[in-house]
Amino acid sequence: MTRPPAPRSFSRCLAFFPAFRLSACRRRILSLLACLLVCVLPLGTLAAGQPDSGPRVLVLHSYAADFSWTRELHAGIVSVLQAPEVQARYRVEYMDAKHHDSPAYRERLINLYREKYGTARFDGVILTDDHALDLVALCRKEFFPRTPLVACGINNPRSVPAGVDDLYTIIERPAHRETLTAALAQNPHTRKIFVAIDATLTGEVILQEFLEQVRPLTSRVAVEILPPMAGEALLQFVRDRSPGELLYLLVYFQDAAGRVFTAEEMPRAMGAIAPVPVYVAWDFQMDSSVVGGCVTSAFGHGQKAAQTLLDRLAGHQPPTLYDQLQGVSRHTYNYAALQRFAIPLSSLPKDAVVLNRPLSYFEIHRSAILSALAIIAILVLIIVLLIQNVHKQRTINLSNTEIMALNREMIETQLELLSTLSEVIESRSHETAHHVQRVAAYAALLGRKYGLSEEEIALLEAAAPMHDIGKIGIPDAILHKPGQLTSEEFEQIKQHTLIGQRILETSDRKLLASARIIALQHHERWDGTGYPAGLKGEEISLPARICALADVYDALSLGRVYKQPWPRDKVLQFIRQERGGMFDPRIVDLFFEHLEELEAIKLRLSDPGTSQQL
Repeated sequence: MTRPPAPRSFSRCLAFFPAFRLSACRRRILSLLACLLVCVLPLGTLAAGQPDSGPRVLVLHSYAADFSWTRELHAGIVSVLQAPEVQARYRVEYMDAKHHDSPAYRERLINLYREKYGTARFDGVILTDDHALDLVALCRKEFFPRTPLVACGINNPRSVPAGVDDLYTIIERPAHRETLTAALAQNPHTRKIFVAIDATLTGEVILQEFLEQVRPLTSRVAVEILPPMAGEALLQFVRDRSPGELLYLLVYFQDAAGRVFTAEEMPRAMGAIAPVPVYVAWDFQMDSSVVGGCVTSAFGHGQKAAQTLLDRLAGHQPPTLYDQLQGVSRHTYNYAALQRFAIPLSSLPKDAVVLNRPLSYFEIHRSAILSALAIIAILVLIIVLLIQNVHKQRTINLSNTEIMALNREMIETQLELLSTLSEVIESRSHETAHHVQRVAAYAALLGRKYGLSEEEIALLEAAAPMHDIGKIGIPDAILHKPGQLTSEEFEQIKQHTLIGQRILETSDRKLLASARIIALQHHERWDGTGYPAGLKGEEISLPARICALADVYDALSLGRVYKQPWPRDKVLQFIRQERGGMFDPRIVDLFFEHLEELEAIKLRLSDPGTSQQL
């Protein structure tokens, strides 16, 4: 924002800041009302324990902290000064020039500063907006004779005072042409653009810059500058707009009737009632009802000012004038306004930021969807390989030797793919690398001791690793939760048995059919209190009863994501206690009869570096 140069009657330049020295321990917040002075509050204070080596900086704001532009400038400055590698010690002053700007007020303000900082010294000074620059430049020799100055938010290079050495200026040049060029691309049927701006001195300077920038666009579309109006008249004009027109709001801090508005007030009011898109020039105008534009960032200006001062203090020589600064204007749009005026996202510039855009279903469920796609891809690969094998069976020589060899190849392929799929599932569950191999080996041993045939044992060993395939459908937040599950979360995780059944129900081949039964029933209990169906005793398939004990034994012995492994004696005590409860009594008896063989399997297939309870 800007203001006219201070009157020459002020050129006598009251003695100001004869010497600057800010004590490293000063922490009090000063507040002094001097006549019309209502907002001179040093907000930056030294934090306890800050190192003495940090630079000492004075930040002088032209306007009060209730102005959103000033708040964002200050936030950008502080984000750099408070960085861990900087830890600057800084003081802050607000001139409040939006409300008080008379020569008498400025004299009292300078007297106040002299009283506060008469013996202080600073390593650098950051000035925001033209009023602060004018004040300090007017009395530079007495203010800061050898102190670097950085001024940001300056409206026009011509307003930078001549002959001020060690001054680095950042020009605030809104990207009017970029905003209107983008607006025409987003609204190709536009016939006319109405530009709203107040009649303040700030508005006059901004209007001059606007006219210079958009002159090339006037051959494409009519651009009309609205005359100063009272607030209600302006809002009525906005209500009367029709399709084919756009509104571009610059600054409107004061209407023709003398009523003063906050920076956000007029953008909010116009955007809420406008039947056509409203574009703006600054980020503090970005109410959800306006479309947006290539808006200038006060935060970015503040960051650049602080970084420029640090570069200068480090011994570098930054440019004395930053104009058309990159990185402080960015295409920013409101999703709700874009939807309201049917402006497609594809019409926005590639680097545009869209505020308040709801997340897509894929973004919300990205992990689960990608995991499901991986499983589907593996299953499709299984099906393709099976089809290829079937085709090969029908076309090769039907001799018994070749048929037997082909069958073996098909079975081995199924086993390898199912093993790979099982390891993918366990990896997603954060289980150990050999968990599925151990469960399969335990199940095969118990099945053999139970008296199953070799074919049944082979099917059991191949299908057992698929017992937890349904976990692919459980959200990561529940599956990987280290603490105890809530009742609602436990109900969700119980669904993995049904999900596993649905994944495997596409085929009735013996291997997948056996895997489907195990996936569905391995959490049923012998006493009938399990899930999902509450089956009891021999209603539960034998392979599922065997896998249930094998899975629990391995999980308790080597731990899961939500618990540490149990001691061996505790594991065995638990299994003994659950004889006839969770587990088939006969399988429990076989377990203890062949415990040494089971523990040998656990030792042989243990994960490298994993502690085990033997």
